[in-house]
Amino acid sequence: MNRCQNTGLIRKKPFLNPIASANLRQEIDNLIDLQIDKWEQTVPFATHFEGELINQRYYQRHLIETVWRIRLLRVVESKAIAEIAKQSPEAAQIWANYEMEEMLHDELFIQDLEKSGVSREELLNTEPYLSTKLLVGFFSYLLDHEGPLGVLAYSYLVEYVNVKMEPKKIDAMKKSIGVTQIGGQIAHSYTDTNDDHPGEVWNAIRYIIKNEQDIANLKKYLQEQQKILAMYFHEIYADIVESAQNKLVAASGKYE
Repeated sequence: MNRCQNTGLIRKKPFLNPIASANLRQEIDNLIDLQIDKWEQTVPFATHFEGELINQRYYQRHLIETVWRIRLLRVVESKAIAEIAKQSPEAAQIWANYEMEEMLHDELFIQDLEKSGVSREELLNTEPYLSTKLLVGFFSYLLDHEGPLGVLAYSYLVEYVNVKMEPKKIDAMKKSIGVTQIGGQIAHSYTDTNDDHPGEVWNAIRYIIKNEQDIANLKKYLQEQQKILAMYFHEIYADIVESAQNKLVAASGKYE
């Protein structure tokens, strides 16, 4: 028997036919919708950017962390191409094209950062949050020990939420921050929607799913990743909002 395996040479029909794929995708979308509802009820500042008044420092720090996540995750997401190719050349081609479109989007957010008054030097001197490091580490764990499905699941989660929620957020920020100040974020949202990034990622996922256990794992990955993302929003809220409130309380106490 040839010992050379993991080459993607044995091209079986996808486990999910087109109808089954569409049905599962709808089920996954419904699951994510439930996660969004829970998110808005339990995560501080979950809909902050949809409001009329924006915490400027929170906004700047969120853009900084977005840049760091793109930069750190694109490394491990690039490594995922090799693992995907061992299973499905078709999925690897789709994923590589998706990464080509996403790879340099950190520059879009940097443009908006600079308009808000944050320099590249300040960005580079700001260390990523622990939650971001844990997210990147989780991806590395998945590639080493469970396979690439979880990495693809994260991108589907993010792209689905972006396409569904970002237009409302962008419309609000055009008024609260100014349309000329968020050009990078507008361009990013336009790409996600018009290039159908959720559909692109789902097509790759379809080729990777091999059995019912993979479907169960996909659902579990989405739940785990939501927990790590929630950790980030709790972390930034504590760092920016709560710390500022505590300083105000401490300062007011000095004059009593």
